[in-house]
Amino acid sequence: MASEAWERVYTANDYHDGPRLGVANLGGKPHAYQAEFSDQLDDYTESFWLREINEHLLTLVLEDWAIWLRWKKAHQQGRATIESHPALPQDRPRHAEISSLIGDQLTARPDNSVVKLASFRRNALNDMEVLWIDP
Repeated sequence: MASEAWERVYTANDYHDGPRLGVANLGGKPHAYQAEFSDQLDDYTESFWLREINEHLLTLVLEDWAIWLRWKKAHQQGRATIESHPALPQDRPRHAEISSLIGDQLTARPDNSVVKLASFRRNALNDMEVLWIDP
């Protein structure tokens, strides 16, 4: 059974043929999401693990996302090379600090998560949304 509404996707920190790791709402609350990878298939499955995160972690993730968005814009405008990914030189120290603070807190595993299937889309404002579906 699907949730009642499309929910906000805050970040897609890993993207491979679709979002694979990031933060999105589930039931209106921010959760880390991570696509399950099958070694047997050598590919991602349709299942996602979701684990609720606290406000402090969400704040860090969003700050780091803003750093990446600045880099992406500069790269698209030809002002940053791929070698500088994922942060502009002026943002690199803060990005490193945030990365250290986040550590592996975005990791979701079967032992600490709920499992959902997902349908991702872009809305009229070009923001990403997700519909979580019970497997």
